Amino acid sequence: MKTINKFLALTLLLITLTFTVSCSDDDNTAPQNTHDDAYGDVLAKRMVMMGEVKYKLIFFAGGIDIVPNESKVTLPYNVTLADGTETNEFTLEEFWAGAGTLRYMGAPMMMTAPTAGEFTFTLKFTDGYVKTVTDTLEDTMVDVNPGVNIEYTPGDTSMTVSWNEVPNADLYCVKITDLDILAEKPLFKIGKIETTQTSLTINFDGGNGWMRPMSDLVSGTNYWLSVAAKKVEAGKPISGMSKDFQLSACSKQQFTY
Repeated sequence: MKTINKFLALTLLLITLTFTVSCSDDDNTAPQNTHDDAYGDVLAKRMVMMGEVKYKLIFFAGGIDIVPNESKVTLPYNVTLADGTETNEFTLEEFWAGAGTLRYMGAPMMMTAPTAGEFTFTLKFTDGYVKTVTDTLEDTMVDVNPGVNIEYTPGDTSMTVSWNEVPNADLYCVKITDLDILAEKPLFKIGKIETTQTSLTINFDGGNGWMRPMSDLVSGTNYWLSVAAKKVEAGKPISGMSKDFQLSACSKQQFTY
């Protein structure tokens, strides 16, 4: 009888130990979010200003729960700022697109096309995760700007915009913005126009393309009308999404509403 009891006790002990080890092997920790939706993008912009061709680097980044002002882009070379100092790093900021989308548009103007290279984005998220993504600026440039011609008289109910065909462009984009282009989102934008098209009629009716209410247009006030010929990165879809652009050649003209 004692032998049976000892056997039962030993069996129970083994079962208990097995259960304990099995439970300790269970990992209930949630898998770490690696924020695979995150992206970083560098865009080279070509502009004609007062008859001079100038270039500018523009940076975009995004992802769910990305932290503005704690995410940055590192350039593969130094650039000279207005005060004469040099840097190769810029902090990304939230803008009118809202949470999840950052940009930096304060890089200095350049008199020559930006050097190609790999740009590194260090992106921080609210859960503390830091993700590094890279984007390559290719040695590709649109060599001409589209120009812009406006047919409009204040008080008209529509405006006709035309421009020149730009070789090697993948799409055109037409926008109406405030003179301070960074303050708010565009009033009007058609972001994906086929390259076979070189004109557009804009109706002042608050319909197709209008991103803000017509009440934001003030009679007698000047606005920018811009036309940009854009090229997307190799292998990216021609979608009109800013994060897919490689470069933009932009022409703009003021008009009085």
